[in-house]
Amino acid sequence: MRFYLLALSFLLITTFGFSQYYKDQTYFVGASVGYQYPLGDFADQAKAGPSLRLTGQKMLNKKLSVGAELSFSLLGQGEFWDGSHLGNYDVDYNIGSAMLRASYYFDTYDRDFRPYASLAFGYFYFREVAKFTSSSSGYESQKNTVTQNKVGLAPNLGFLYHISQTWSFDLNLRFTYIPNFPDSVTKIDEQEREYQYYLGFNKISLPELSMGFFYRF
Repeated sequence: MRFYLLALSFLLITTFGFSQYYKDQTYFVGASVGYQYPLGDFADQAKAGPSLRLTGQKMLNKKLSVGAELSFSLLGQGEFWDGSHLGNYDVDYNIGSAMLRASYYFDTYDRDFRPYASLAFGYFYFREVAKFTSSSSGYESQKNTVTQNKVGLAPNLGFLYHISQTWSFDLNLRFTYIPNFPDSVTKIDEQEREYQYYLGFNKISLPELSMGFFYRF
């Protein structure tokens, strides 16, 4: 009789603990930092740089979650802008995004280790600021600012590792893809004259490795 009571007690405790484990993980909020590396034609102009991401998500069940994320990245100028005998360039690239995200979590033997695959889709804001300081007579210093609003996506693979009752470490590899950039944009110079400013790329591809922490509640 004592054996059955102990077995029943163990079963109740285990069941309650298992359900409470997933109940406590209904919501995740966190932040991560990453490093992005441009590819393709965009890589001729921009060089790798840091990114910051804020994420919130809700577990629908043990395997599926949905959420949203905000991110900002800062990329510097590549060798494309170096070596002009007419002057010097100072170029910055900024990319901000607001996206919806869905994740699928895979089963493992260790319930603290949660590998996942995700897909984020949404809005991207691109800004390029190119300052040219002339060092030759007959050429004027200029500043060109180009902004574009685009829709793109970002698949990623990663894992969460629950390091405590409420905190998780996150590591993921992401690929950001932003298509359909125009060949050129129309700008107006200081004399109110229109001219075409050529971007030199028609899409942005950014592999990224990031890590961060999530708070679970």
